Amino acid sequence: MNLEDLPTDSLSEFLAATETLSCSDLGELLEQGISLLDPKPQELDPSKPALFHGDLHGDIETPFEVWRKVGDIKGFNLIFLGDYVDRGPNQIETLLLVLSLKAKRPEEVAVLRGNHEPPRNLIPSPHDYPIELRERCGDEMELYELSLKLFDRMPLFAIYGRYLGVHGGPPFRKGCKGISCLDQPDLEAVLWSDPDELLGEEICAYEDPLEKCIERNYYRGAGYIWGAGATREFLEATGFEKIVRGHTAVNGIAFTHRNRVITLFTRRGPPYYNERAAALLVKGEEKAVLV
Repeated sequence: MNLEDLPTDSLSEFLAATETLSCSDLGELLEQGISLLDPKPQELDPSKPALFHGDLHGDIETPFEVWRKVGDIKGFNLIFLGDYVDRGPNQIETLLLVLSLKAKRPEEVAVLRGNHEPPRNLIPSPHDYPIELRERCGDEMELYELSLKLFDRMPLFAIYGRYLGVHGGPPFRKGCKGISCLDQPDLEAVLWSDPDELLGEEICAYEDPLEKCIERNYYRGAGYIWGAGATREFLEATGFEKIVRGHTAVNGIAFTHRNRVITLFTRRGPPYYNERAAALLVKGEEKAVLV
């Protein structure tokens, strides 16, 4: 079994194909994913439309609903902003879905790392992906070790023209310029950070912001919160116009920092029970795809 052989055009066919996979098959597919992924920032062709997806968390149905609503997505860049596992009922299948799409369209699909694709020293809670592996295969450790190696291969950034895709937040480094600002980032900051509209208020919006507009993220216990001034300084230093991120369980889509930061949540169901999910279509102009 190869990743590119999984039928990604149909939800029912994909679930039928993955249901019959043995534990040995799962291990082989994870190893293929390790070979497939490259942790360097992925640049995507800005002349093609792009579809950004927020957290999926084991909800395999919603992305198929998004794609049906968009129509033909052949030739689109598909950018996934992380958090494929934990919480939902189809965690393994959701992970295999994005890997299969990446195998079929390596230049057009970006599979970014989220905080629920953790490094060993920063495990989120709850983290029930190992439990799902155990329920399916009895002894989860070998598959989980492969999964951790896979997570380490996932890139942190997707570059689509003037858009930067990231799971939590961008790396803030005083004095850097251009793409070099993405070099050797603080992994915790990139995976765990959140934008904040009130942090620093006017100071963050107009004065030298970096030291004043970033604080520890005590709510999550990891990462940072950052204000509008830090966003402005990062965008001016790098040449990006907008940051597209996931990580926060918004009701589909949310805009902060004068619409320069766009947050997506592309899953529904417990424990969030959000009314809608959303993806972001960029095709000349931005359009929220709500389901």
